[in-house]
Amino acid sequence: MEYFFSGTIERVIFENPSNFYKIIVLTIDETDYDDYDDLEIIVTGTVADVIEGEDYRFYGEIVQHPRYGQQLKITRYERSKPSAKGLVKYFSSDHFKGIGQKTAERIVTAYGEEETIDRILAEPEQLTEIQGLSKNARDNFLEKLRANYGTEMILAKLATYGIPNKLAFQIQDTYKETTLQVIEDNPYQLVEDIQGIGFKLADRIAEALDIESDAPERFRAGLIHSLLSRSMETGDTYVEARDLLETTIYLLEDARQIEVSPEAVASELGNLIATDKVQQIDTKIFDNSLYFAEQGIEAQLKRLMKHGPERIFQESVILEEIAKLENEQGITYDSLQKEAIVKAINQSVFILTGGPGTGKTTIINGLIAVYARLHKIDLTKVTGDCPIMLAAPTGRAARRMNELTGLPSATIHRHLGLTGESNDEVSYLNDYLDAEFIIVDEFSMVDTWLAYQLLSNISGNTQLLIVGDSDQLPSVNPGQVLADLLTVDSIPSIKLEKIYRQSEDSTIVTLASQIRQGQLPADFTQKKADRSYFEAQPDHIPQMVGRIVSAAMSSGIAARDIQILAPMYRGTAGIDQLNQLMQAQLNPLSDGQIEFAFNDIVFRNRDKVIHLVNDAESNVFNGDLGYITDLLPAKYTDSKQDELTISFDGGEVIYSRNEWYKITLAYAMSIHKSQGSEFPVVILPLTNSSKRMLQRNLLYTAITRSKSKLILLGNLSAFDYACAHTGTARKTYLVQQFGQEQSSPSLSASSDQPSLEHDSQKTSNQAIDSQPNSTATLAYASMIRQNDSSKSQSYRLTADNYLSIDPMIGISDEDIQHFFQTNALL
Repeated sequence: MEYFFSGTIERVIFENPSNFYKIIVLTIDETDYDDYDDLEIIVTGTVADVIEGEDYRFYGEIVQHPRYGQQLKITRYERSKPSAKGLVKYFSSDHFKGIGQKTAERIVTAYGEEETIDRILAEPEQLTEIQGLSKNARDNFLEKLRANYGTEMILAKLATYGIPNKLAFQIQDTYKETTLQVIEDNPYQLVEDIQGIGFKLADRIAEALDIESDAPERFRAGLIHSLLSRSMETGDTYVEARDLLETTIYLLEDARQIEVSPEAVASELGNLIATDKVQQIDTKIFDNSLYFAEQGIEAQLKRLMKHGPERIFQESVILEEIAKLENEQGITYDSLQKEAIVKAINQSVFILTGGPGTGKTTIINGLIAVYARLHKIDLTKVTGDCPIMLAAPTGRAARRMNELTGLPSATIHRHLGLTGESNDEVSYLNDYLDAEFIIVDEFSMVDTWLAYQLLSNISGNTQLLIVGDSDQLPSVNPGQVLADLLTVDSIPSIKLEKIYRQSEDSTIVTLASQIRQGQLPADFTQKKADRSYFEAQPDHIPQMVGRIVSAAMSSGIAARDIQILAPMYRGTAGIDQLNQLMQAQLNPLSDGQIEFAFNDIVFRNRDKVIHLVNDAESNVFNGDLGYITDLLPAKYTDSKQDELTISFDGGEVIYSRNEWYKITLAYAMSIHKSQGSEFPVVILPLTNSSKRMLQRNLLYTAITRSKSKLILLGNLSAFDYACAHTGTARKTYLVQQFGQEQSSPSLSASSDQPSLEHDSQKTSNQAIDSQPNSTATLAYASMIRQNDSSKSQSYRLTADNYLSIDPMIGISDEDIQHFFQTNALL
C-alpha cells in the first residue's frame, strides 16, 4: 500500500551518482501512515538531486529493515518551493564546484527568492555580474543546474503518470531533454524503446493525455507488445497472424473496457508490416529482433561452412593419432566416437549430441588431444589466449568444462563482452573471437538471440564444435536452436545413443534414457541402489524432504551435495516453501547471529543462494550457485546500505541491498535453473498440483542433473503424465531459413497412450485411482502391495485413508540412511 511522508530533508546519508539511488533522513511534518510514531524516517530509492533543509513529499511503501526498523521505499516524490537558505546551501554544495557560500548568497540575492532556478535558466547572462564567479565556474554551474533541474522536472512529471522512479530514470536517460515531448507526442513509443514498459502503463499515460481508444498508435503499440510478449511466453519465434490479432484485441479491450474494431487492428498490423516494424512470412508474424536473428544464424553458419578449415587431414592420419592416444591413456573409442573426432577435426562446423553417459565428454577430451597433436600445440605450455576456446551458456557449465578438460573456459556472455542486461544486446568486440577451435557445450540452453551473437563473432578461419543434449529443456528465451540445427541436412552431426557411463548398480542413466523415449519403467517405484521413490501428496512433501535430507546428512553426505529441484515456486511443495523449510533445518538463526530481511526472504550467513541475472562485470552469471560468507550492517559500510558478501566458487562478490534482487535462496531451485549443472544427490518432488508445467523434457532434465543418488517423491500419476506429455512444440523458422521444410517432431510415445511398462497381472486395488485401468494405478498398486506386506494390519492402506496416512509410515530414518550409505557418492 502506498503512503506519503511530508517533511524536511535532514541529510542525505548515501547517494550513488551512477543510478541516483539515495538514502535520506526525513524529519516528518505530516503522514497518512497512522502506525508510525517517530519524528524521523529513513527514505530510500531513486531520487534526483535534492536539497538538504528543504521540504519534500515522498510516496512509497513501508518496508521493515531487520535492524533499523520501518523505512519508506520511494515510488514517487515532489518538492515544495525552496527557501533562500535552502538554495544557498544547495548552490554551495559539492554538486557545484567552485561556488562557496558567499557566491551562492550573491546569486540568490541577484535573482530573488521567487522561482530562482527558473529565472537563472531563463536569464543566465546575469551571472556575469556576480562577483567571484569565474567563467569556468559559471559554465559548470549552468550545465549542472540544467541537468539536475531538467531531470527533476521530468521525473516529477513522469511521476504524475504513475511511472516508478527506476523506470522514469531509464526513460529520461533514453530521451534526455526531449523526454516529455516524446511522451506527450506518442506515449506508446515507450513500448518500443524502453525495456520494462508494458502496454498497459503506456496506455494509462495515453488515456491521461486524452488519446482516443481507437487511435492507430494505440493499436500499433498493442500489436508490438503482444507479439514479443507472446514469443517470450511460448518460446516461439513467430506468432500466427490470427493469434496475434486475437491476443491484441483482448489486450486493447481489457485495458480500457471499450470494444475495438478488429478490422482497424488488422489494418494497423498491415501498416507495421509495410513499414518493416515487424516481419511477415505467409501468416507468420515475427518480432524484428527474432526474425533477423534467425536469418543471421543461417547466414553466419553458411559463411563458416563455406570457408572450411585451414587444414584437412587424411582420415588415416587422424585415426593413427587416436590410436596413440588410446594406448597412452588406456582407453578405447568405438567406431562412432572415432568418426565424431575425425569429422569434428575436418569440418568447419560440427554438432555432437547425446544424452548423459553416452561419451560426449570423452570425445571432447579426445578431440582436444588429437587436434593439439595434429597442429603441434603443446597445451601445457600455452600462455595467453589458448587456441582452443571453451564456452557454455552458464557459469557452472563453463566451470564444469574447465574441470573436465583442464583448459580455460568461460560463459558465452563473457567471451563476447555482453552484460546480459537485455535479450537482444549487441556484442561490441572489435574483432572476431581469438581462437582456432571453439567448443560450445550445453547448447540446448542457447536462445536465438545469443546464438546469433556468438556466430557473428566467429572468424571464417575458426572451427566450431556445438555440443548438447537436444532432449533437455530448450532455452528460456525464444527458439530451440540446437534441436533445429540438428535437422538441417547441410550441417554435419552425430548423435550418441550407446550408454557408457554406468556402473553395474547404476540405474539413473538408464531411467533417463527410458524417459527420453516416453517410457516410465515398470520398476520405477522400486528401490534401487542409486534411486528411490516415495508416493506422497503435496502437503506431506515438506516433512518428507526434511527427513530425507536429515538421513542423507547422517550418512555422511554434505549438505552442499544435496539439491532439491521442483517445477514451480508456489504451493506447499513449491520452491519458495521448500527453501524456507531447508533454511530453518540446515541454517537456523543462532544466538548472536544477524540476518537481513528482503521482501519475503531472510538471508543468513552460510545460506546457499543462486544468481538470477548475468553480471559479466562481476563474472557471475544466471544460475551460478554461491554461499553467503558475511553480512555487514549499513552503519559499517561505505555504501551506507546493508551488504552481503557471497562466495561463488571461491570468488567473493559484495552486494548492497539495492542489488539483492539478483539473488535468492537455492536449497531448492527450479529445474530450468539447474540446467548445465550436476549434483551428487537430487531430490525431485512432482505432484499433480504442478501438472500444467509437467512434460517429458522437464522430467528428463531433472533426472539427468543427478550424478549419484536420485530421490523421487510425489504422485506417480504426475511422473506418468510428465513422461507421456511431450508438450507443445515450439514454432520457429530457423530450419526454413536453410531452405528446408521443418519436419514434425517425432514422438517416442504418444501423449494419448499410457507410458508405463507393466505386466498383465490383475490387481484388486483399482479403487485407488479414479481411472482404474491406468498404468499408473497398476504400478501404484504394486508398490502398495509391497509396502503392505511389511506393515501391521492396523496400518493397512485403503481407498478411504490413503490421503491422510503419513506416506513414510513404516520407513525409519535408518532405512533412508542405508540407501545413502549403499555405494558411496561418485
